[in-house]
Amino acid sequence: MSNEALAILGVLIIVSALSIQVRSYIRPAVLTVTTQSVLLAFSVAYLGLVQKSAGLILLAFLIFILRGYLLTRILERKLPVRKMFVREYSHEAATVTVASAVLLIVSFLTYRFAIYPAIGDPLGSIGFAVMLQGFLLVMSRRNSFAHVIGYIEEENGVIFMSLSVAPLPLLIEISVLLDVLALVIVSAVLVRQDIVHGSVEDLIG
Repeated sequence: MSNEALAILGVLIIVSALSIQVRSYIRPAVLTVTTQSVLLAFSVAYLGLVQKSAGLILLAFLIFILRGYLLTRILERKLPVRKMFVREYSHEAATVTVASAVLLIVSFLTYRFAIYPAIGDPLGSIGFAVMLQGFLLVMSRRNSFAHVIGYIEEENGVIFMSLSVAPLPLLIEISVLLDVLALVIVSAVLVRQDIVHGSVEDLIG
């Protein structure tokens, strides 16, 4: 799995995870996690082409449809009419940016010294880092939409990290199970739609 194309895609996935952390407005975060899921699908598809694995290509298709389209489409439909003005009112970008950067460093160090010796795949650190970024998003936000986005990030991290260690049938089962759980969470959590709006000045500024 260690090749330049996957490394580049992995870096883009990391960048998308960091970008989501600093976004106060929900719709751009939804679009960014959609991009992240599509990048993951491309990563799996590329690996499938390299290994000539129909199973991996099928997995990439499932990720693209279920996570890159269906889940984010549901999130989009749940947003109010004025989608661009839905935001996390109490979100402090500076604090979260620092926390996200520190967590990124800690995740790479933890993977390098605690997980890499057992797995042997350096690119697995990307999945591990994305998974923890999703966890941070869930823990640092109060908005239900942000929680679902964080869960999708955790899913993406788990799948990327599992590419080098999990057998293909198990990997497909894990991916489908996570997507089903995500659909359940979207249906249950977003019913409340506890969206916090800022003042008009905050929305404009």
